[in-house]
Amino acid sequence: MALIAVVDDSQLARRFAAASLKSAGHEVAEVEPASLDQVMDALRELKPALLVLDQQMPTFSGSNLVRACFEDDELSSLKVVMLTAHHDEEMERRMEKLGVHAVLHKPISPLDLNRVVATLTEDPGSTP
Repeated sequence: MALIAVVDDSQLARRFAAASLKSAGHEVAEVEPASLDQVMDALRELKPALLVLDQQMPTFSGSNLVRACFEDDELSSLKVVMLTAHHDEEMERRMEKLGVHAVLHKPISPLDLNRVVATLTEDPGSTP
C-alpha cells in the first residue's frame, strides 16, 4: 500500500487518524507541523501518495501547505484529504478549487476516513 502522511498540530488527532489508517492496513507517517518548511522537507523525504491534514494549525494553515505542495515538483501529484472542525461551505469550495480531493469534518469517523482514503488510493488498474 502507498504511504500516507498525517499532519495535524493536535497529537491526539494525529495519532487517532494514523491508528485508523493503520487498522485498515495503510502505511502511515505522522508529521508534527513545527513549521511549513519542516513539513515540506519531511514530505519530500517521505514521498507519500496521500496527505491527510488539519486545516487550522498554529504556524500555518492547511491551505498554505496544500498550495506549497502543489507548487513543488516533487509533491505536485499528492492527493489531499483536509480535516476541519468548521462546517464552512465557502471554505470547502475554496479547498476544492485548490485541488483538495476531500474534506472531512472533525470529529472524524474512522469508517469515513478509511472510505475516502480507499477511494483515493485504489489502483485503477487492479481487478476486484
